[in-house]
Amino acid sequence: MNCIPTIILTLLAILVTSYPLRSQTIASFENPSDLRNWGVVNDSVMGGISTSRFEQTADGNLLFQGVLSLENNGGFVSIRSRPGSFDLQNVEGFTIKARGDGRTYYLDLRVSGQTTSGSFRAAFPTEKNTWTEAFVPTSKFVRQSFGRPFPDIPLNPSDVNSIGFTLSDKNPGPFKLEIEYVRATSSDSPDSVVDSSRTPISQMEGPRALIEFAISRGVPIFNQGNPDACAAIYEITCRSLLESKAVPEPARTALLRALNESILTTSGTRKAWILRYALDEVLELLPER
Repeated sequence: MNCIPTIILTLLAILVTSYPLRSQTIASFENPSDLRNWGVVNDSVMGGISTSRFEQTADGNLLFQGVLSLENNGGFVSIRSRPGSFDLQNVEGFTIKARGDGRTYYLDLRVSGQTTSGSFRAAFPTEKNTWTEAFVPTSKFVRQSFGRPFPDIPLNPSDVNSIGFTLSDKNPGPFKLEIEYVRATSSDSPDSVVDSSRTPISQMEGPRALIEFAISRGVPIFNQGNPDACAAIYEITCRSLLESKAVPEPARTALLRALNESILTTSGTRKAWILRYALDEVLELLPER
């Protein structure tokens, strides 16, 4: 990374510090013991006949699947973690990395003192057989109980002690959702604890670290409604990678192709996706750590 001009790194630093965010993983499933803290709750508690189960995949993800039925006034399946401890001060939203079936699921958050029938719930879409990252702002979560919304009750992230996933789209039939992780994105403030593990951009070692950093900042910014800023982060990252001798030739070709294609569009959203796909391609072409 020493060959990357300081001016490019400075521009990237200015962009990302304009959106001072930090991310922490609050659910991942690499360790089989992690799944022991999860359980199924289906419409069978109300007489329905929907079925679901979950397991760990060979890649260390959570696979939630089954059959949704509307019979006997049913129509929902869910899994949730047992109450635990989370540090969610100043959280602005949650990122779910999932591979689904094209259906829309809910991320459920439960808080201390809340009844088991209720949760704060926000929807996130999936694409069939495709990994996607969905960012859900804290403001999108709505308190509900037995499907009845209570929009006037705000979510206080610091009270969250359980997370889960629900399907209740009134579309009977098989479903399948694979989750890699859930991350909470927080805003840094003068009162926040400084995360000493965060590496300054100028000290990042290798293209992979730079790409992962850019994506971790670009995704929530994009989903907060600022695709132009996200595209700017990705563009500077792509140009920085072209200056690195550690980037193989096929990856350079992908970067140049994406940069040239992005110039032809005036849509920030389209530009962000063009450059994001290129960064994902470069990650696949880079040697493993």
